[in-house]
Amino acid sequence: MNMSDEIGNSMKEIFKAYKNLRRNSKSGENLVIKEKPQYWDVVILTTFDSAQRDSFEQQIALKRQNGHFPDVPIHVIADPVDQKLGVGGSTLHVLSEMTKIYGSELHQKKLLIIHSGGSSQRLPSYSVIGKIFAPVPCQELIVGMSIPQMLDLKLAMYLPFCQLLQPGVFVTCADDIETYCHDAEKLDIKTLQAADVVALAHPSDIQTGEGHGVYVFEDQDSGNMAGDDSSCVRQCAEVLQKPSESTMRAKGAVLTKEDSGCSREQVWSDSVFWLSAKLYDKLLKWYSNNTPLTSELDAYAHFLPCLGSRMKNAKPSDFTDFRAEMLPLLQDCNFQLVLLSKSKFYHLGTMEEYLMHFNILDEFCRELGIVKNTSNIPKPFIGGSESSSKDVSIHKEMTIETYFSDATLGITVLQDNAQVVIENCLIDVPLQIEGHTIISNCTLKKCPSVRLLHDKVSLFQGFLYHTVPVTYENQNLYVTIAFNVDCNMKKTSKNLSEIELYGTTLSDVVCHLGYKSEDVISKNAAVISLWTAKIFMGKPTAAESFWWTHYNVNLVLNKLQGTPKQTELDVGNSTALLSMYDITLHKNLEILLKDREHLSSILKE
Repeated sequence: MNMSDEIGNSMKEIFKAYKNLRRNSKSGENLVIKEKPQYWDVVILTTFDSAQRDSFEQQIALKRQNGHFPDVPIHVIADPVDQKLGVGGSTLHVLSEMTKIYGSELHQKKLLIIHSGGSSQRLPSYSVIGKIFAPVPCQELIVGMSIPQMLDLKLAMYLPFCQLLQPGVFVTCADDIETYCHDAEKLDIKTLQAADVVALAHPSDIQTGEGHGVYVFEDQDSGNMAGDDSSCVRQCAEVLQKPSESTMRAKGAVLTKEDSGCSREQVWSDSVFWLSAKLYDKLLKWYSNNTPLTSELDAYAHFLPCLGSRMKNAKPSDFTDFRAEMLPLLQDCNFQLVLLSKSKFYHLGTMEEYLMHFNILDEFCRELGIVKNTSNIPKPFIGGSESSSKDVSIHKEMTIETYFSDATLGITVLQDNAQVVIENCLIDVPLQIEGHTIISNCTLKKCPSVRLLHDKVSLFQGFLYHTVPVTYENQNLYVTIAFNVDCNMKKTSKNLSEIELYGTTLSDVVCHLGYKSEDVISKNAAVISLWTAKIFMGKPTAAESFWWTHYNVNLVLNKLQGTPKQTELDVGNSTALLSMYDITLHKNLEILLKDREHLSSILKE
């Protein structure tokens, strides 16, 4: 059995244990539990503002109503207004708020904090509902016909460590996934339970280490890569934050792993961590004396690098950032690592990562038991290339909770290596996809104002299409965005010609669409970005919205490359242009969730 299969079996057992904690009262699927496993006493999600908090609370209430959660309180805490706290600052803010609710009893509780705020600019299909509610179709976590989301995965994923660790706070983020094997019986439980800080460590190559935190641990020469055990406990010597290769080598972080007669170099990289109640109480006292924070306090850059046996002789004067203040609080702490030699760390924070994980990372899908097709037809995709007509290649594309009005409508994929995710869509027309594509929350059906010029509508290569209901100027509208999956959403400039979109500049896009630059740029805006560019128009229905944006993309590509026109539109009444930022501001979550519920209901028919 290879390692990925071992991890898959381990995760399956973890998910089964989690199912024993979850009640499905709606369907009457109440499980008889002889001995209830230990679970988190409190779960907290963070958001970047009160509007996102309200959005999260609505979605949590709906999921709880449908029996998706164990019997555990879930709080949603927004960051203070106009403060960017960072993971460390946000953790302390959450603990401060929880102290107001639970008082001194908080110190006896096991807390799970999932940092889930932010605008998700690099994965804009989840800017409105939040990445924590992105679907992850793990077979073992499906409730009835409902597809599990990242939140369900997070609530299940760390169950073994909840049972191993003492009261304290376990800290994770909304867009990473850890899969692993572990054998609790082989772990030094006494050492773990005496620790002030515990972190999970994963074997990684040197290049990965350069972009992460890297752990150096004690007695590494004798322990080397955790031996044959899937997990073991080691005392941390030092934490290196995004180190260079030369630094890793100089500090002793690079180790050699012998595997089937071959040797390879590895480092141990970071992911999630736990703080004891005793330690976070010390940090809270510091926070109460230093709030509001003047800059971001990052747990990975400012907490963890102050820990480890090598830091005991360090001085605050060695640092010029928050580490100077954190060092006296943290340097004497007992910091233990759980080395998970059979584990993986995955990040799903960008459009490209979203496509890659669900399409070409077979190990990711196998380890989590991902179901590739949760549409209402058995074969949603059809190979379109000549090479696949004889030697049929297995398409690995994803369809998630998507309804096809006709089982013969399958989507033709023109490239064998195309990465495709279709999620929460209603499809009523023949489609062909040229290459990498995400279609999210879209309605593709004929409407009176649209004339299709070909038998099949073509979705252009390398795009994300995503539809959002908004309430704007007292009108309920739908807006469909379209961005290149590799575009830089965060790049800002004073000049439209320095922002790239659709294979050209934003200046050219505005010109080709017949807009005026003053209509696209917000008043009084010093700079513009793809996030703030007002280039999408609201329409009365989701279908009209999709076709309008598809037509505009087609118009630009036609002028640039001669791409044939797919549709003709009746212009009709125009509305104001909206940016992605405007869409998050004016979103109508009630309509969005109602549309999702309707889609789910017809899928069950």
